[in-house]
Amino acid sequence: MAKYYILPKSLIDRAPWIETPVWAFEAGVFYLWLGVVRLLPFPVASALFARIMGFAGFRNRSKRRVVLRNLEVVMPDATEAVRARAARDVFRTTGRAAVELFLLGRIWRRRARYLEFDVHPEVGAAMARKDPIVFATAHAGAWQLTPLLGLEYDISISVIYAADRNPWLNRFFLGRRRAFGGPLVPSVGGGREVIRELAAGRSVGAAFDTRIDQGEMVPFFGVPAPTNTLPGMLAQRGYMVVPTRAVRLPGYRYRIEVMAPLSPNDPTAPRGAQALDLTAQLNRMFEAWIREDPGQWLCMKRRWPKTAKSAQAGDV
Repeated sequence: MAKYYILPKSLIDRAPWIETPVWAFEAGVFYLWLGVVRLLPFPVASALFARIMGFAGFRNRSKRRVVLRNLEVVMPDATEAVRARAARDVFRTTGRAAVELFLLGRIWRRRARYLEFDVHPEVGAAMARKDPIVFATAHAGAWQLTPLLGLEYDISISVIYAADRNPWLNRFFLGRRRAFGGPLVPSVGGGREVIRELAAGRSVGAAFDTRIDQGEMVPFFGVPAPTNTLPGMLAQRGYMVVPTRAVRLPGYRYRIEVMAPLSPNDPTAPRGAQALDLTAQLNRMFEAWIREDPGQWLCMKRRWPKTAKSAQAGDV
């Protein structure tokens, strides 16, 4: 999670003593936004915050620079103008994602209005048996809605999340995520928390598209990127790994798609090779989702090593 959301990090670096007041101020702003959003119909709030973030977020030079560098890899043949439009959409998506999280409980209560589910039969049978499953998603589309599967199908899904450094905002986000109805597990110990939850018979849901500096270098959009191989390793332990996403549909509706479980291309290969194969498969799945609409991929942190991105950019 970001250390600061509104004020620049450089300001706090120059005056470390203001960190706590800044955290309190930013938490207050988020609670104010929540209050405003709750007063509005969901479509109005979503459109309003998309417009605000599209305008204000795009003007944040450091964030815009990171987004554009990521999009250079995703859209190597696009013009700068096209990538700029996609970058602005990324910030609009941030506004939509904020409202989806703020009003998560309302979306669930009015699920007949907002939600539909498309579940692969094999996964549906596993959920009916209450098998522990790894639901793997990416920060694309309305990814925050995917854990609502647990409520819809009466299974326990432990949501793995990155704790916010701001203690007030951490409590704020936890309050919103409780609408998932399942355990909330901070990702502080690598894969230990995930393994513990699965061993207890609970499914887990997490996004695996972000950079993991200690991860394996696995191709992502044709460029090696530090990647979390945990889903592939869990598959070697016998757990079903299932790509899952929430697609934004016209009319402010969402389709939560639960796809076929991943399986290694060569079941006779060494376990490590199978784990890397499954990781590459998951990356390719994420690539397909992102290519459908790059502006709906929340990519405000650098995904590729700087040298790899520079080399790739130099080839196009």
